[in-house]
Amino acid sequence: MVIEMSKQIGFLTGYESTAMVDAHTDTIMILAEPFTTSKSYDFKKQDMTKRVQVLLPTMLEHRLTPPPDEIYSLHRKLSGSFLLCTKLGAEFHCRPLLDHAWNNYRFENEIS
Repeated sequence: MVIEMSKQIGFLTGYESTAMVDAHTDTIMILAEPFTTSKSYDFKKQDMTKRVQVLLPTMLEHRLTPPPDEIYSLHRKLSGSFLLCTKLGAEFHCRPLLDHAWNNYRFENEIS
């Protein structure tokens, strides 16, 4: 599902190497961790940044297309939020925030 959605959104072309697909998928799964648990996520104990940094060289070397323009601002906001939560030592339930945003967002073009 991650790969198909990534193709539909424009992150992947479908012609990427296995190394790129694996690094892309691993990065998504790492960044999704705070939203996949029903427990509080402890940002002060996270190591997402280090794990993603390990994958970046592979993605930079093997990327066939840049991420869609509208994704850049989302990435900056998400990165800034994660860094702030880490700096503050925040610990809270992230899943309800995602659920609220998802349930209240009006999609113009549904992604199947």
